[in-house]
Amino acid sequence: MENSENTDVSELRAKLMALLGEDKKYYPTQIEERFPRILVQIVAQWGKPELDGYLNELMLPNRPGRQGFPPAIAMEIFHLVNLHSALNLTPQNSGTGWSGVDNPEQFKKALQRED
Repeated sequence: MENSENTDVSELRAKLMALLGEDKKYYPTQIEERFPRILVQIVAQWGKPELDGYLNELMLPNRPGRQGFPPAIAMEIFHLVNLHSALNLTPQNSGTGWSGVDNPEQFKKALQRED
């Protein structure tokens, strides 16, 4: 368990419960108990596009040597990923063609200059 001396968990719980609204049943109790620093990030970033990336990184870490989370924690993160992504705050990228590029024409011109 992580040190949570400087974390007011009850305040975080109240904030996140209010943010979850009718989806309170998905409140991450295991994360609260075992990883309060993650709870701090979830509450601070809820409603912001950055949280989608943070939660995805928790589920699929890009750093070597990570063990992953126990199943109960992973399930809580999974539920939060689904709830937060349903807010449609992060632009969806199909991963094909130029969909991930804000200005494809400008990007193409920049590539041509490199040739």
